[in-house]
Amino acid sequence: MRRRINPWWFLVRLVVLLVATYFLWAPLAPSYAQFLLRASQVGIWLTELTSEPAQRTQLLMNVARSPTAIFYYQPQLFPLHGLDPQGIPAEWVMANLVLLVPLMLATPAATWRERIGKLVLALAVALVLQVADIIVGIKSFYVSNFPGIWGPAATQIYQFLDAFFQSWDTQLFPFAIWAGINFRQLLPERLFAARPGTTPDAARRTLPAGGQSRAERRRQQRGER
Repeated sequence: MRRRINPWWFLVRLVVLLVATYFLWAPLAPSYAQFLLRASQVGIWLTELTSEPAQRTQLLMNVARSPTAIFYYQPQLFPLHGLDPQGIPAEWVMANLVLLVPLMLATPAATWRERIGKLVLALAVALVLQVADIIVGIKSFYVSNFPGIWGPAATQIYQFLDAFFQSWDTQLFPFAIWAGINFRQLLPERLFAARPGTTPDAARRTLPAGGQSRAERRRQQRGER
């Protein structure tokens, strides 16, 4: 059964959960940043696919400088240009969870199991987008600072994707994920309701003249015999 969303009650729960998540997130952020680092290392490996470790982008963390920043270093290109490891503020990349988690928990569901299942799915989608955000940010830095290595098309694509992720990741991605998972629940109920005065079975077929279906007439004829 589809659970309807009461706008006012949903807003109250969302605000309460948003405040609670905001204060709980601060001590959890460094641990999640370490997890995001490991996931991003896999993502970088998939995009570079080289057997030479010296040619791969290296991702690392420097807790002394920042507990949530992810640094990257290209062993071949950075020394040639006198560059130190560059940092990506992971707190901005993963800040969308502070909004996504309250949105998912505030949305009604038939059972808590269903609600947690939707939350897990939302977190998985968010993680993929966060890893993509970091990879695009790194590639965008490369195409901007190492001209001639990538073609004009790759340069334009990475710069566009970098601007796209920066404008979407913090606020718009959480709403897009939430709306996508709860799409049916957000639509007007009349779109899924049967016609007035009909049962679900009757709504899927048209009765012949006389108001009885063929199966009902056969059962009636067998009874008369």
